[in-house]
Amino acid sequence: MNTLFPARRRLSLGLALAAVLTGVGAYTAAAAAAATAPTPVPLTSAACPAVLQQGEADGCVTQLQLELNRTGATLTVDGQFGPATGTAVRTFQASHALSVDGIVGPATKSALDAAAASGTGTGTGTVDLRTQCGTLQTGASGPCVTTLQTMLNTFNAGRLTVDGQFGPATGTAVRNFQAAHALTIDGIVGTAVKNALYADTPTPLPSGPVDPAKVLNAAKSYLGVPYVWGGGHSLRGEGAGPSLGTCDGYTGSIQPCPADTTAGLDCSGLVRAAFWFGAGIDLANGGDTTDQTLDKHLTPITEAQRRPGDVEYFGTDAHTTVHVVLYAGTDPATGTDMMYEAKETGTDVHYVGLRTGGYWYHVTA
Repeated sequence: MNTLFPARRRLSLGLALAAVLTGVGAYTAAAAAAATAPTPVPLTSAACPAVLQQGEADGCVTQLQLELNRTGATLTVDGQFGPATGTAVRTFQASHALSVDGIVGPATKSALDAAAASGTGTGTGTVDLRTQCGTLQTGASGPCVTTLQTMLNTFNAGRLTVDGQFGPATGTAVRNFQAAHALTIDGIVGTAVKNALYADTPTPLPSGPVDPAKVLNAAKSYLGVPYVWGGGHSLRGEGAGPSLGTCDGYTGSIQPCPADTTAGLDCSGLVRAAFWFGAGIDLANGGDTTDQTLDKHLTPITEAQRRPGDVEYFGTDAHTTVHVVLYAGTDPATGTDMMYEAKETGTDVHYVGLRTGGYWYHVTA
């Protein structure tokens, strides 16, 4: 069951990417079709709206399609911003570390103009992961990794620099994608991960008011992930999600310290991932429990005011804390108040009865 990202329409991302990333050779045929399209208008001119999105139909879209084709897409240039153009925009955004929303605002226009002018894009070296690549994991490099990184960005599984190097950040993104698709969370890209990448169409991260159900579903997707001291905190440039931890400050009973060789989440890493993938909010930008209590999205509440999706921090005071849990509400089967928690080394993320007595906060957008 997909619990991390919103439900997706069952279309083939593989076909979409194949169309978008074929290469410059397809540009001539696409350009010929532009003869019947509206006259191209420069994207940054005053004649074009500040934001182009699906439904637009004019010379600005003609120019957009021409530039997308120059960077690897194979669109029919008709001046109509439809689903295919939206897919091409999202793929371009993913490969250039832009917000992947299919909307062409100032940042996307600027990046696209520059890429089109230089004739560069993501088409070069693109491969089909299913037929041209073996198993991918930390240490891999080359076109297979470049394609993988582009696809993971499109799914919002990470915020990767597309450099063809499978490092810690790419491993974290893979584990997030695996969590989203109820796959074994090991950071290794085998047949199941590849098939899932090509089977679904991504949707943007949640935005707007916090939906507790989405936050709790994100937390639920990490059940069984090991507790790792420092896991989930971007220590090596990763985004939110299971990552290698650190042995700095480690005082756990399991020795030698396993944190820097094991991928997982600590308590605040779990809460961070839940709100990033469930609400698009990066609490404290990867900081610890105390940093999170100071985040602008948190509002102090009383224990009596708690509701599902609220967070409870434990410590000496409201802003000097050492542990955090996510309140899951009352389990309808047992009538017991429950929580999601990453507790300590040697255990996994679990769903257990709520402990109280801490400092409560509500998270808002």
